[in-house]
Amino acid sequence: MIKHLFLKTANDTPTVVMVNELSLSSNGILGGVTRHEFRHLLLLPLSTLTEFNIPPGQLGENILLSEEMERDIHTYPSGTVFKIGEVLLRITFHCEPCKKIKHLASANKILHKRGVLAQVINGGNIYVGDKIKIMETTFEPIPYALADRVKWYLNKIDNAIAVTTLVDEIGLSKSYCRAIPNIIRNRTDIDATKIVFKNRR
Repeated sequence: MIKHLFLKTANDTPTVVMVNELSLSSNGILGGVTRHEFRHLLLLPLSTLTEFNIPPGQLGENILLSEEMERDIHTYPSGTVFKIGEVLLRITFHCEPCKKIKHLASANKILHKRGVLAQVINGGNIYVGDKIKIMETTFEPIPYALADRVKWYLNKIDNAIAVTTLVDEIGLSKSYCRAIPNIIRNRTDIDATKIVFKNRR
C-alpha cells in the first residue's frame, strides 16, 4: 500500500514535496522533473527508512510503500508490472546508491535497498492509500550491473553509438561515460567496436 507520495519539481535541489496524489503520463510525473523513461518513478519500502533511520522523502523516493507488501519490493525482477489504480508501472532496475545520499547511509550498506525504479506504461492518478497489484504480464528484464546493461543494449543495435548516447539510453547520467572503458576492457562478450569515444587530442 502507498504510505506517502512525493513530487520533485526542480533538478537543482534535493527538496521534494509530500502530496496526496500524483498524476502520471507515459512521459512520467506531470508537474515533476523530466526523467529518463527507465527512471520515471522511484519506489521505496518503509523498511529502508526504518533500517537507516532516514526521514521520508530524503532518498528522493516518489512512492513510499508501507510494510504491507507481500514481499520486499527489491526481490521483484526487472520487467515486473505493478498496477496501482489504472496506472501500470514497469519495474526497470534497482536505484544505484550515489554520493548525493552518502550523508544518510553507506553506499555499500544501502546497496539493493535504495528502492526500485519504474517506467510508466499508462498514465492516470495514484493516491496515498492505494494498493499495488502484481500483474501476470511482464516486460523484458533490464540488467542492473553496468557491464551487463551495456551488453544488453549493444546487442539490440546494429550501428555504432556515441558513448554519451549509450549511457543516456541505458538510463544513466553522463558521468558514467568515464567508467565505460574500464568495464568493457575485460568483457570479451561486449562488442566494443560499437562504442564511439570522443577523440583525444
